[in-house]
Amino acid sequence: MANRGPSYGLSREVQEKIEQKYDADLESRLVEWILVQCGDDLERPEPGKQNFQKWLMSGTVGVEYRE
Repeated sequence: MANRGPSYGLSREVQEKIEQKYDADLESRLVEWILVQCGDDLERPEPGKQNFQKWLMSGTVGVEYRE
């Protein structure tokens, strides 16, 4: 994500609507589902939108492939 300065006017209104729609409970449920699929030894992200997004964007799983 790009680090942008503060938003104003319509941009701010749109950003606030996006923030209001973020569901922390859904985030928690998704993290649990991913951990079940990939194994419990996967590192759990810190709660929060930005941490969750970073965790997903890394594209890697912190465990080795097992047969």
